[in-house]
Order: sequence, then C-alpha cells, then structure tokens
Amino acid sequence: MSALKLIALVVLVVVAATLVQPARAEAVEAMTAITIAGIAVGVVLIIAVVVIANIRERQTGSAGEPAVVAFDAGVVQGI
Repeated sequence: MSALKLIALVVLVVVAATLVQPARAEAVEAMTAITIAGIAVGVVLIIAVVVIANIRERQTGSAGEPAVVAFDAGVVQGI
C-alpha cells in the first residue's frame, strides 16, 4: 500500500469517526444508528470490490490499452 493511499485511508477513518460520534448530551436513536451502520457496510463493500478488482487485474495482466471505438458518419468534407 502506497503512502498516499495510507494517508487517504487514515483521513477517511478520522473523518468518519468524527461524524459518527454523537454530541455529549444527545443519544443516538436506533434508526440513526442502523442507518449509519448500513451506510458504513455499503462503503466497505464498495471499497472491497474495487480493491479485489484491481488485484485481479494486476494478476491477470489484462490492464492493456483501452479499446477505442470511433464512429464514421460518412460526412463529406469541403463542401
């Protein structure tokens, strides 16, 4: 893991922890806690899918040049 990715991950965790912490005198309702937990699980799943896809791409070596698709409309130039 590169240093830039590690720093980004640490910043993301700190920001998430700061947002999730309730205020001192307030209690978190059950629905709010379930919503936050659900969103966190969704984010973790998306990150896991992206990481696994990148690892598999590196292992198979299929990361070549992107396919270029062009459409020729057949327009005559110079009229």
